[in-house]
Amino acid sequence: MEPFNTSHSNQTEPFIPASWRAAVLIGMVGIGLPANAFIMWLTGWRLRRRGLSIFILSLATSDFLFLSTTVMQIIETLLNETWVLGTPMCRLRYVLLDLSYHCSLFLLATLSVDRCLLVLLPLWYRCHRPLWLSSYICLGAWLVATLLSIKGFFVANVVVVVVVVVLHSDGILVCSGDRGKYEWPLRLLEVLLEGLFPFIVMVTTHAATLSRTFRRHTRPPSKFYHIVAATLSAYVLLNLPFQIIQLLFLVSWEQEFNYRIFPFMVYFGYLINLNSSINPLIYIFFGSNICTGCGRHTTSSLAMALTEEQGKSPGDTPSTSFSA
Repeated sequence: MEPFNTSHSNQTEPFIPASWRAAVLIGMVGIGLPANAFIMWLTGWRLRRRGLSIFILSLATSDFLFLSTTVMQIIETLLNETWVLGTPMCRLRYVLLDLSYHCSLFLLATLSVDRCLLVLLPLWYRCHRPLWLSSYICLGAWLVATLLSIKGFFVANVVVVVVVVVLHSDGILVCSGDRGKYEWPLRLLEVLLEGLFPFIVMVTTHAATLSRTFRRHTRPPSKFYHIVAATLSAYVLLNLPFQIIQLLFLVSWEQEFNYRIFPFMVYFGYLINLNSSINPLIYIFFGSNICTGCGRHTTSSLAMALTEEQGKSPGDTPSTSFSA
């Protein structure tokens, strides 16, 4: 993934002042980084890493990495889109963006399929599904995302962009990932792969899950079902607008139209940051009995929710260090 930002163009400027945009990003980072760190601690050190918990651990890790790159974006925004961190950090930024975004994408698609199997094939899921399948799926997602992110190391570079200001021009340093003549086809391929394909997978499997649930009057584990459904819904609602506006930008040959919609790509890109920030809050809200208290009880309830679907498998009792 290579989100558009204001430094990719010397003709466009977002409507909102840089200080306000930086404040919004700081708020997202201030909430998202510690929240994702808590989920990583809970699922990585306090629970057995299998089933839903391993998916949530991987998602929290990828969201944490994604928000870490937002710190660089904040610095860039406060300095009027000038990059001062050097070429190595520029390349690291692109690698981490691609790695975290692709990993979250693949994990959510496979999680949607996993939830569908739980409802469509409950007997196989409970009795014959390999216990460590989730671990292998997550490992595969990280490996594929790593391979796809390597390109960022080679294309990212710090370049000088000339910006015309009133009666004179000035040059600023920009962290750019321009791929020359291959930029347009590669960007279009990324939009279709990152936006359309996972959206189709999620909608199809979600529809199949709902259809089977209503037809057979079967109900999957409540908290497990709600955590996954809310996470997938948040992804679609907060990521799809950016993919749509980016696709319009790519297929349009009208320069005036692109000039007008470019700022909206910047704002919709912030929704992706918001998605990474609120994901851990979704896990806590839907996995805990928040009405009955907080602290240790909330942590215990969340831990039970993250191991709920594996606790019903024969011979497998969820292990957690918390007591309700």
